[in-house]
Amino acid sequence: MEYRCVQCGFRFKTLFVQYSPGNIRLMKCGNCGAVADDYIECEFMILLIDLILHKPKAYRHLLYNVLNQDAAHFQGLLWKSLLGFLLLDAYRSWLLRRRDEEWGLMTSISSLGWTVGKMSINVFFGNLMFLFTFLIAMRILLKTSGVVSRFRDLLLAILISSYFKIFLVAMMV
Repeated sequence: MEYRCVQCGFRFKTLFVQYSPGNIRLMKCGNCGAVADDYIECEFMILLIDLILHKPKAYRHLLYNVLNQDAAHFQGLLWKSLLGFLLLDAYRSWLLRRRDEEWGLMTSISSLGWTVGKMSINVFFGNLMFLFTFLIAMRILLKTSGVVSRFRDLLLAILISSYFKIFLVAMMV
């Protein structure tokens, strides 16, 4: 696995040297001179807070230095995460819409099923349109070609950064 500096993106073979258990020395970047990845020593909660605050260094640490995209189970994990995100986003949209509409006790199962299906389709196509708009804007503004391997990286980055809008569900409680 090849690692990257969270400051400038320079490639590394290793991010630290371990002298003994619990005694490590972080590598300095040869390009920018900073510590290559200072999140190695941080607790997970600090990383999670920085991800919620959308700090680019935290995303670079997670996407380049933690997640191994070459692992055999990674593709399945990506699809499961995508499905979970779409279900949670549909639930969030349903909660927001339910607040606007009157839902009585006599709501039938068929109307509830119809509403959930309609909400899921709206969320799926809304996120699909967002992704296509983002890809087109990236292609036009950055003048890049649409390489399929980079599409997976882009999907993963958008998926991880969008997961935190699910915290709106917790804020409604």
